[in-house]
Amino acid sequence: MNEKLLTIVVPCKNEENYIHHLLDSLREQKGIENVKIYIADASTDNTRNKIVEHTGSLDVTIIQGGPVSEAKNNGAKLVETPFLLFIDADVRFFKNTVIHDTLTMIQEQDLDLIGLNIKCYDNDWIAKISFSVFNVVNNILKYWMPFAVGAYMLTRTEKFRELGGFPQKYPTSEDFFLSKKYSTKKFKIAKHYFGQDSRRFKKMGYFGMTWYLIKNFINRNNEDHWNNIDEKKYWG
Repeated sequence: MNEKLLTIVVPCKNEENYIHHLLDSLREQKGIENVKIYIADASTDNTRNKIVEHTGSLDVTIIQGGPVSEAKNNGAKLVETPFLLFIDADVRFFKNTVIHDTLTMIQEQDLDLIGLNIKCYDNDWIAKISFSVFNVVNNILKYWMPFAVGAYMLTRTEKFRELGGFPQKYPTSEDFFLSKKYSTKKFKIAKHYFGQDSRRFKKMGYFGMTWYLIKNFINRNNEDHWNNIDEKKYWG
């Protein structure tokens, strides 16, 4: 009866080329047939039609979206289940038990937050290597600084609300700023992957993307940096 345990929130903006892949992947996931899915959409393209066309048997409701933190928080306000899963609109899965396994894990191990590793699903070998390096670094840092990448972020709803949700003052890296509020003892990275493609590497350039992430990490406690960041370089 996972519909009594879990709600999924998907922030979405102009993802007409991606959202149907996510919905197709979700339909293949074990045990979420009746789980409520809120898609917080702020699209101006054909995304909403794609959602309708590919919803199928999923219990999907489209709600008002906005900037990524606002969209996620809008969906979270509607959640009545003890667990809440945020998934980005461009995610795909490699196994059909990812959600089932992480939902079981968060309950049996009494965790507050679970993240996943990242794997590139297109043929860009530089992006594949970059994601692999990120996974290694994140799995080392998790003992000092929790970071569940917002593309797949499973949390206890009560703890999410206790921590104030996603900080809307940050145009990017909202997942990092929320994650680091969790206890390292209550956080794990599951041995599963979510898939994304290399589009941001291609948009920003491989060096540009890498430097963007490093610079943000170095300035993670520098408010001036975040007040002046140009989020369009990342979100487009």
